[in-house]
Amino acid sequence: MNKIRILPDNVSNKIAAGEVVERPASVVKELLENSIDAESSEIKIAVENAGLRAILVSDNGLGMSYDDALLSIEPHATSKITSAEDLSRIITFGFRGEALPSIISVSRFRMRTKTEGASGGVEIFVEGGSVSRCEPIGCAKGTEISVRDLLFNVPARKKFLRSDGTEENHITETVYSLALANPSVSFELIFDARRIFNSPGSGSLVSRIRSFFGKSYVENLLPVEFNKSGINISGFVAKHGNTRSSRKEQRIFINDRPADSPVIYSGIKNGYGSIVPHGRFPPVMLFIKTDPARVDVNVHPAKKEVRFREAPLFVAAVEKAIRETLRNSQNSTVHISPEISLRNILDASTISYDQAKKEEERRGKSLPDIFQDAEFQKDSGEGAKEHQGKEMDSEAEKQAVDFPVFDIIGSLNDTYILASSPDGLVIIDQHAAHERIMFEKITGDVKNNRAVSQDLLIPITIELSGAELEFIQKNREEFLKTGFQIEKFGGNTALIHAIPASLPQENTASFIIEMVENLLLEAKGGKINYNAIAREACSSAVKAHDKLQTLEIRNLLRLLAKCEMPFCCPHGRPTMINISRGELEKRFGRSSKSK
Repeated sequence: MNKIRILPDNVSNKIAAGEVVERPASVVKELLENSIDAESSEIKIAVENAGLRAILVSDNGLGMSYDDALLSIEPHATSKITSAEDLSRIITFGFRGEALPSIISVSRFRMRTKTEGASGGVEIFVEGGSVSRCEPIGCAKGTEISVRDLLFNVPARKKFLRSDGTEENHITETVYSLALANPSVSFELIFDARRIFNSPGSGSLVSRIRSFFGKSYVENLLPVEFNKSGINISGFVAKHGNTRSSRKEQRIFINDRPADSPVIYSGIKNGYGSIVPHGRFPPVMLFIKTDPARVDVNVHPAKKEVRFREAPLFVAAVEKAIRETLRNSQNSTVHISPEISLRNILDASTISYDQAKKEEERRGKSLPDIFQDAEFQKDSGEGAKEHQGKEMDSEAEKQAVDFPVFDIIGSLNDTYILASSPDGLVIIDQHAAHERIMFEKITGDVKNNRAVSQDLLIPITIELSGAELEFIQKNREEFLKTGFQIEKFGGNTALIHAIPASLPQENTASFIIEMVENLLLEAKGGKINYNAIAREACSSAVKAHDKLQTLEIRNLLRLLAKCEMPFCCPHGRPTMINISRGELEKRFGRSSKSK
């Protein structure tokens, strides 16, 4: 008996589905691409239960005849290419003929379609890969596809899906990408009867960006125009100082196809160079057009990634396009953070009145509000060196068990605080230390039901995406617990009425926009708790290279000593490291008895 056998179609289609249908967003992507290839001007997407219960995509495109509709659900049936040579010049989204058969094999599928001028349309029902019914029907021109009970016959695959909130975010991002690449097409997205957005096909990319991400998002972008060596680059790049913590908002379109490309990401990084801190990513929206023969899109079954036949040339083109845009912009001056306010660090601390007055005179401005309620110690007679442990009150001493007592030496690169202890050298990360202080302040206020908000005299307006506004509404109580009062105002606009009392008011808008973005990525089921919000809020702590005065350093360490868990930041990184005297003597080749 032969060991090698030809797999049945239903098995091979399920294998293909494992590559094409990674999650509900994959189904949305494939169906939208077919609608766009069909020259649709209006597309509607309705999703139930994050896509597992139902995905409905309807369009007003060309539609299909009875025979073409039946052929479209067969493996490797396509109208996009006719020969192997066509693979080198692909200009459509679809071309493999794998998407519909893959989707059909793991769902309960229904398609209605009709061409222009036809007396009627056709309706096809398929369940788990087998056609159950096919009959004429009266319907409008275009195509409507319903995918229900996705993965019903491969339940093991469902276990690998994330929460409903996460899957909805992936679907939203998929629709964003294809809608941005096709501004002349109208898109409407609905989740469980809730309209997420309805963007008319005005043909204006700027209008579409504004409708998705808000006015302020557009105002922080610079237009790109570059054309050389057969490479045309257009779109937008972020102004200096406008960065994110992930590459999520770096959107690339190759010949109008949303795609990932390490080559282009490398060009973006080179273009910004050293003006973008390590681990930060400026938002960009680049449309790169070139001869299709120079691009290979037949790399991945889901058509996620593209490759270039002249990769170094494309890297150089993107780098030059961005550098020229930044250089020519009047808004390209490098952003320098304002000097750190004492309020950022000295909250709830005890400070010498004389020292505070000297600090006021040095900075030439009024003392921060925190000093109005501080318990000043007149003529405390503190010296230049101070053992911060001596000034802790009894409650703090109980909490700060085994916290080292040390003398401040100075600061390294305005990032690490250097201090000596009886055991050796201590190096404190000022950002991680301040994060810990802020985190315990916010969470402690929540646990003790204390007032934690500082009301803003004038509410701050921010622009968010529809998914982000929905997320804030869903987690409104948790935001209120931590001191954030944010409400939807209309369209993509939200108003910030209050923030936690321990947060600085500088750059509040940009900070909250990034905080919401990060929380949305972390959320499970679209829900988040106050601890996660507090962790993100701590990112407003003093940064590396923020110059702190001796007074600020001293009080930072005093507050750190009062923390319940002073030796790590809320994200798990150490706040300090200790190099023992023994280690130092070993490094310098000294014996313990040497003088």
